[in-house]
Amino acid sequence: MKYRVIPYFSIILILLIPANVFGDSVNISVDLPIFTDTDKIVIFGNVSTETTLQVMITDPDEIIILNEDITIPAGDFTYDILVGNYDLNRSGHYYISVVHDKSKITEQFFYDSEHNVNPMKVDGALESLTESDQIIVFASAAAIIISVLIFLARGSIFRKKNEYDTGEWESKKNRDYEKYHSEWMSDEISFERKGKNKLSDEDFRKSLLNKNIPDYYAILQIQKTASQNEIKSQFRSLAKKWHPDKKQSDNAEKKMAQINMAYEVLSNPKRREMYDQHFSKKS
Repeated sequence: MKYRVIPYFSIILILLIPANVFGDSVNISVDLPIFTDTDKIVIFGNVSTETTLQVMITDPDEIIILNEDITIPAGDFTYDILVGNYDLNRSGHYYISVVHDKSKITEQFFYDSEHNVNPMKVDGALESLTESDQIIVFASAAAIIISVLIFLARGSIFRKKNEYDTGEWESKKNRDYEKYHSEWMSDEISFERKGKNKLSDEDFRKSLLNKNIPDYYAILQIQKTASQNEIKSQFRSLAKKWHPDKKQSDNAEKKMAQINMAYEVLSNPKRREMYDQHFSKKS
């Protein structure tokens, strides 16, 4: 019984033996997308006895520029061909062939003469760039894109936030309306953007001599004892109501001007005190 098992073990052992034990193998390694003068093409394999290989290189015009025999010792071998040692005088696709025991293997490679390269003839345009060059290209492109985005968003990025941005609103639409159509802009009252219409101290003092000086408290619809916060709050409310962009009325602008004047006086503690003194005398 045990003798019957021996043939099976022999078959398994034969299958496990590398194929190159029974036959020679020769291969060409051209694993670079682009070859330059400093790169090597590697011929490798295994031969059972000392062997002569015929190596040929042809240029893009199919002209043979290398045809030589090399002797390989028995066993595993590698043979390097330095591209720069041969007259590959222009960029393009070249072919290298190895003839061994009446069989021929051929591989194609692209040679860069470092003077006239056409990357479009290479698989993948970026493959014509070195890894460091690709990093520089991508980094430059990213920097340009980021710079453009920052330039386009500069208004939002560098604009100083005010209470319209930090406050709570029912909707963005409400916030935008408050921001662009009311007369209060954060702590910078709308008179900042209407500076030419602001009442100077001298003009204010002259206005106090006017017999028809208006009742600013009545215009703002507040008590004479109203606090600054109450004055500001009421001004905001009236400004939203009477602003000409919202109130479609013939007297909206006139009404808004009165509200602005009343607020300008009563929101200034010094002017308010002077106004109260003159208005009380008038009464």
